[in-house]
Amino acid sequence: MKAPICNVCLKSDVLCSSCKEKYENGEISDLEIEISRTLQDLSNEYGSLRDSEIKHAYDTANVVVIVTAEGDGAKVVGRSGDIVKKLAEEIGKSIRVVEKSQDDKEVIKGLLSPAEIESINTVFSPDGQYKKIVVDEDYEGKINLSNSEFEDLIEQITGEKYELSFE
Repeated sequence: MKAPICNVCLKSDVLCSSCKEKYENGEISDLEIEISRTLQDLSNEYGSLRDSEIKHAYDTANVVVIVTAEGDGAKVVGRSGDIVKKLAEEIGKSIRVVEKSQDDKEVIKGLLSPAEIESINTVFSPDGQYKKIVVDEDYEGKINLSNSEFEDLIEQITGEKYELSFE
């Protein structure tokens, strides 16, 4: 399994000097370390985790968002969501797994599920341009993320500024 921390640190309770430096610089968080080590432990039971990659983990008020490498989302979720259920019990919050993708729309779909995107429009404003994601108003309050949490997350994951709108 590839994680934000090295294989030695995955199996140890102490961080090596390289991982400790990443931690002190804010490149990795306590949450990412905890998730990586828990998934490493679960990889003995679930072989699919052995060739998966965890990129980042983000903590919000209601949910923990785990970003995997492209194609690794299903491996981390597990059959019938078994792995994610065990991880959620360990962390104490619900988990949402999103695959990192070259196409921002795929990442957005993963974060908004079960809501579907109606449109993504480029908006030009005096402060610069951003993209507006329009979702049916029936899904407002059903995605476990506030608008600001979603907008912060999507900017951290994709590097693009998006605004979420329910219409």
